[in-house]
Amino acid sequence: MSASRLADLIGDEPLRSPAYRDLYERLRVLVIDGRLPDGTRLPSERELATALGVSRTTTTRVYAELRDADLLASRQGSGSLIQVPFSTSSISSLILDPDSPNDIAMTYSAPSGPGGLASAFTAAAERLPGLLATTGYLPDGLPELREAIAQAHTDEGLATTPDQIIVTCGAMGAINLTAQTFLNYGSRVIVEGASFPHAYDALTAVGGRLTPLPLAHDPWDVDALRATLSRGSFAAAYLIPDFHNPTGAVMSTATREAWAAELRRHDVLPIIDETLRPVNLDDIELPPPFASFDARAITLGSFSKAFWGGLRIGWARVPSQRAMAMLQARQRIDLGASAFEQLVAADLARDGADIATARLTEARQARDHLIALLSRTLPEVRSTRPNGGLNLWLAFPEPVTTRLVACAAQHGLHLTPGARFLARGGGERNLRLPYTQRLDVLTDAVERLARAYAEIDSAPKDTRSASSLDLIA
Repeated sequence: MSASRLADLIGDEPLRSPAYRDLYERLRVLVIDGRLPDGTRLPSERELATALGVSRTTTTRVYAELRDADLLASRQGSGSLIQVPFSTSSISSLILDPDSPNDIAMTYSAPSGPGGLASAFTAAAERLPGLLATTGYLPDGLPELREAIAQAHTDEGLATTPDQIIVTCGAMGAINLTAQTFLNYGSRVIVEGASFPHAYDALTAVGGRLTPLPLAHDPWDVDALRATLSRGSFAAAYLIPDFHNPTGAVMSTATREAWAAELRRHDVLPIIDETLRPVNLDDIELPPPFASFDARAITLGSFSKAFWGGLRIGWARVPSQRAMAMLQARQRIDLGASAFEQLVAADLARDGADIATARLTEARQARDHLIALLSRTLPEVRSTRPNGGLNLWLAFPEPVTTRLVACAAQHGLHLTPGARFLARGGGERNLRLPYTQRLDVLTDAVERLARAYAEIDSAPKDTRSASSLDLIA
């Protein structure tokens, strides 16, 4: 990684004294949340010092601290390479140090398994002998599960047949399969200005070049889309129109119509992530699914948010003429999702309405509890109040969130800074805060967050107040 690129990731907020410690914490956060992946070669100490405008003594001390923390390996002739210990990182801080049982992780928006879920596993186990009589390879998916998913789409007004459904290993499996099937090295992909970071990773892993839209009052500025499309050709657009991650916004019907018309006109493939569409906390009337406006769209879904992330069952709804291409690509990837878990998912699709409803009730209570806590404890911090989804998108008065995340970790609270959700810089005023924990845990988390914010509050800051734009970016 070049020194200039690393400096962009670190941000231009003035370093807090002692400078080496603040810089070390910022780099540590970049490693933990995945923006500096394992094996990344860092620029030399001299190059980084020049790019940041600090002394070489400072960067030398920082690299030494990273080595002492087992986050950096420096070898003669090989330079300095990031190394990620399994216990302290492993993809977006999802795995905590087992020696820190009192730590709170709010780096992912996924709840624990709900009550009643075990009964679905028991029911599936009773039907397992029939499945064992087959090879268990299901590249397109268990027939009864595909039928249930197709029916759910049809019930929403999007006529779907089972042969349009490809069951995957979670929604991430669907994103990766779609990217590997329809993108090539150098393919240009339109994305929202802020979005799901692991989708960014999947799209760029196959050589995709992301073109994020400018940040505006919502993630889907149609004029910005038209201006972007006028500047060249694009292979695809990845969108989250329903309870957008991270802002919680919902794309209006009129905007869906306008986007669909523009994408069709320019032959851009819509990749539509509907993972959060079922998490409709206030039971609002959602616009029709995006594919209702553009039949070419590939729609991605998952059981993770409505039921449990550990189930690892997702799917892609694919136009019939594109299904075979995806199935052929899958032969190079995984040959299919777990057969047993597909049995569980089929039972949940058929008989899991009560579990899903209870899950929505818990999430609604957690959202309201978290919003009330923040208004009392951190009144200067603005927040969205989404009608659905599993996150709040916070806007701080100052661009401090990378430093805040580093400080919060010292209080046993693990967070992801807003910058992680932007494809190209920014987001230093923002923080995504999931409400997927128990109410008492959320209370403890906000108290820790407030203590961390108080500790950094004496640092130099930009005194401009947060604007509506900050709630988007």
